[in-house]
Amino acid sequence: MVPITIVDYCCAWVMKDAFQINRSTPGSMSREDVLKFYHKLGAEGVELMDEYWHDCSPQVLRTMTDDLGLPITCYVFFVDLALPEKDRREQIDAGRRLLDRTAAIGAPRAMVVPAVFKPDLSKSDQRSWVIEGLRPLADYAGALGLMLLAENIDYPPVRPLMGSGAQCRDICEQVDSPAFRLIYDAGCSLAVNEDPIETLYTMAPYLFHVHLKNARRIHPHQQAERIQKSDSGEIFVSTPLSEGLVNIGQVVEELDKIGYSGPILLEYQGQDPLDVLPADVAFLRKIREKRPHEAGKA
Repeated sequence: MVPITIVDYCCAWVMKDAFQINRSTPGSMSREDVLKFYHKLGAEGVELMDEYWHDCSPQVLRTMTDDLGLPITCYVFFVDLALPEKDRREQIDAGRRLLDRTAAIGAPRAMVVPAVFKPDLSKSDQRSWVIEGLRPLADYAGALGLMLLAENIDYPPVRPLMGSGAQCRDICEQVDSPAFRLIYDAGCSLAVNEDPIETLYTMAPYLFHVHLKNARRIHPHQQAERIQKSDSGEIFVSTPLSEGLVNIGQVVEELDKIGYSGPILLEYQGQDPLDVLPADVAFLRKIREKRPHEAGKA
């Protein structure tokens, strides 16, 4: 059965400690509360971001998630490899330490957010530096028995280097390591004006993991604090999986066609996670039950 997993970042809007987002009201949930919430939802795994858990020992983290029946399926961290060699070495060392931590908490995968794009430096140089930095990290991950992953990402500081499916495919091809593969993020396609299905097939040769999220264009006169601006200037807001512009059902059908059978991560970047996530988990379960190989196991 394909596991349905959730990342802690889905609850960023309601967490007491937040990063990457600005909000006018403080959150009310601790990181531990979020894990308990995911347990109640029946999530079958959790992806954790180092920004939230860096001060928690691997043993404590493993015990906490084990007690909740939430295996840690991936550990997510940031290093900036888009730097000249001298500065990049320090970031590679930091990445190795974070891969050690990934192994220590028992996660089989590590997702790296590998760069911050610098407009005053050559884009071509930065791309080459990212590739040169990913190679030793992939080697190190492989030696630890981990899979190092990166996604097509809509986060604006990284998007110019790894926003499109083709950019990710080409980088993975040039890293040329069996221990480095890609995460397909269906919702990211909206931010870079790509068709989600075309992006999937572009990334398919190196696909190892899937993130599903959805969004729509903001309504006229709608007020929203948490928004995403696309490369063409359109403004999007996050939606439940069943309500946005990405046809999630079709995405799952295409995943079946290419033989993907790994975990599916539910991602939400909006302001109402406590209402949206239960509906999204139920939506994905219904889709999962209809998948041909799942129906055969029933």
